[in-house]
Amino acid sequence: MTRSSEHGSPFAGIRTLAAEISGRMEPPAFYRDKERQITGSRDRLSRSDQVRFARDLILERGGAFGHGFLHAERVAIEAGAIIYSELGFGGDGDRLVDGVLVAGYLHDLRRDEKNHPERAAEEVREIFRDRLGERVLDMVVFAIRGHEAFKDRLLVDDAEFMLCADALYDADKFRWGPDNFTETLWNMAESMKIDISAVMGHYEKGIKGIIRIKDTFRTETGRKYGPGFIDAGLKIGEELYGLYRQNQL
Repeated sequence: MTRSSEHGSPFAGIRTLAAEISGRMEPPAFYRDKERQITGSRDRLSRSDQVRFARDLILERGGAFGHGFLHAERVAIEAGAIIYSELGFGGDGDRLVDGVLVAGYLHDLRRDEKNHPERAAEEVREIFRDRLGERVLDMVVFAIRGHEAFKDRLLVDDAEFMLCADALYDADKFRWGPDNFTETLWNMAESMKIDISAVMGHYEKGIKGIIRIKDTFRTETGRKYGPGFIDAGLKIGEELYGLYRQNQL
């Protein structure tokens, strides 16, 4: 029996192995250097009814196309931490973090649909029309619309809008690091009923896309720490692929 057939799921074994590989590595430096900002972002959850509403909504809605609650929460909290890193605590920082937390939780609300950023943005505007002020809602919707990789960057002459959108983008692309190989890739394959051989058959093409992400981070914080996430993920993927080629998966 291969590791990938244990525990009733075709991907349980490879998830476990990826977690073991990840556990042997140093966590990305972002988690060490920005611990205070991450804690501050997480603390905002208890201070905003609208953030909690967004959190509960995605928790109730469940995952889409392999992107579930844990993905959304990590993106939300780390996007907030990026904003605190850029602006500091209090004042404008707190206000923008509350907005990006809503955007982070809901950015993949329609992940299983074509043009999912636009569809998610439309639904969030309807849901929050009477819950958020006009400017904050416009900022949240703008950020969600612009979070997709390898698309033309949406631009607007408003520094706050751009910071929220760029923080959301960078936090979402942090997930292309270790998370991609410990969770996301297998969640997506499982949701699409794709087996491991099909995933590994596209490995080299997929790796090229991940490498391209390294040059797309947008905030100063993202440019500093994003490549470290990607490099860590690539190390996990390389070891998994090597084991697969040796018929050990």
